Amino acid sequence: MFLKEHGLSFEAIVKPNRPENDERGFGTVNAQVDAWGTKWDLADDEKKEAGDCLLKGGVDFHTAWSPPSEAIRALSELTGASFELAFYEPGEWFWGKESINDGEISTDIDSGSESTKEELKDFLMQEMGYSPSDAHDEAGLNEDEEEEQVERLKDEKRGLYPESFDIAN
Repeated sequence: MFLKEHGLSFEAIVKPNRPENDERGFGTVNAQVDAWGTKWDLADDEKKEAGDCLLKGGVDFHTAWSPPSEAIRALSELTGASFELAFYEPGEWFWGKESINDGEISTDIDSGSESTKEELKDFLMQEMGYSPSDAHDEAGLNEDEEEEQVERLKDEKRGLYPESFDIAN
């Protein structure tokens, strides 16, 4: 009922404790990050559609910088529903998956600092619905292959990997 009435509005789920005097806006942004896990709410035109999609089983939306883990945790407490939240941030190289049940967040997948491009490719296919070729490209694996090809050509020119050998007695 909540999602039908409000859509997926982080503001409706949990009100941030915004400062009264915030001329530069930093206190407001920090309060929203604390309350929602992310900097901004969904755009007004996205809230209703996202709520409807979530009621049908799943939704894809974009947030600023980080996943709205705290907002979804509060929604879980409010509705008693369980959620899985998969997220990917290409600019900062992090991705993951959280299960949120009864207001508790548990991390299922955490990219961490030792993650590989192959792990990202697998995650993008399994959790984000990317095709194998799109996941390969998004993970930057083509860049690695291009770099390896350049290095191989350099090595060949230096004679480290000649294509054929002439061995004479």
